[in-house]
Amino acid sequence: MREEVAERLRAALAAAELEMTPVDERRSMTMLSGEWKRTIPVLFELGDRTLKVTSLFTGAPDEGHEAVFRLLLQRNQRAGPVHFALDDEGDVIITGAVPYPALDERGIDELLGAVLRLADETFNQVLRTGFAGYLAVEQRWRERVGLPPNPVGNATPSEQDGAPTAADRARP
Repeated sequence: MREEVAERLRAALAAAELEMTPVDERRSMTMLSGEWKRTIPVLFELGDRTLKVTSLFTGAPDEGHEAVFRLLLQRNQRAGPVHFALDDEGDVIITGAVPYPALDERGIDELLGAVLRLADETFNQVLRTGFAGYLAVEQRWRERVGLPPNPVGNATPSEQDGAPTAADRARP
């Protein structure tokens, strides 16, 4: 069944015009492009009964750890095939596993969409909360050299302390 799922995965990625790069006989990668998180690497691993997906979301936060982790745990309450986790180095990842019977072309497309949506909806707030010092330095540099401000650095007061925004509460 593993080879059948591997073929479905290749076909679904080709249909979505995404390149698939083999890592080894059980793992392959592709790259998604988001609106806010521009580059989203996705690693697929063919298990015995499930397709596991892992995506590096961001490195370990520099600051605001409690607020970042609170936000990620709140996002994990949403139903869906993927959720946030920490890897062995403390980096934030998106991970999930889907049973082989659920993996037709549409199921793979929905899995990729879930990774993309979770990454894009959460990225700016995590950057503003966990990397605020870095963003402040970048904003000062941009001002000094005459560049427009980085829109990611324009946090609302509720985002600065990691509290959910009204938009967060409105999402299912």
